[in-house]
Amino acid sequence: MKIQIICSSPGIRRNGIAHPASAFYDEARWDEKQLAAFEADPAFTVRTVDDAMENVKTDTDFELAVAAEVTRQMTAKATELQASFNQAVEDAVTEKTAAIKADADKAVEDLGTKLKAANDKLAAQATATSAEKKGAAAKK
Repeated sequence: MKIQIICSSPGIRRNGIAHPASAFYDEARWDEKQLAAFEADPAFTVRTVDDAMENVKTDTDFELAVAAEVTRQMTAKATELQASFNQAVEDAVTEKTAAIKADADKAVEDLGTKLKAANDKLAAQATATSAEKKGAAAKK
């Protein structure tokens, strides 16, 4: 196995050397800390490849290999962004639904309070009317 370092800006220095557009190294060439530094830098792409890939020498072969890697990374990023977008939409819908439900619950509670007050008023009026009728009947 080999490590391929692809540099989007050839000539950038990282881990003590200036890097070409693409280079292949033995697996033992870079330690984990150095590989992590490459991977953390958006100017670099680190790939583990079989020894046969090192034989990609022509510009066309290299361009095809880079295009395939770019496509792979773009597809992965698009998938990641779509998942992030879907989660953001789901969170927003959940939040909005909760707010609408809270508003509806408050409106129902307010209407229940008004209904109770109206029923109490009607009951009081009915009691008063009944008392008046009894008083009028008693006077006859």
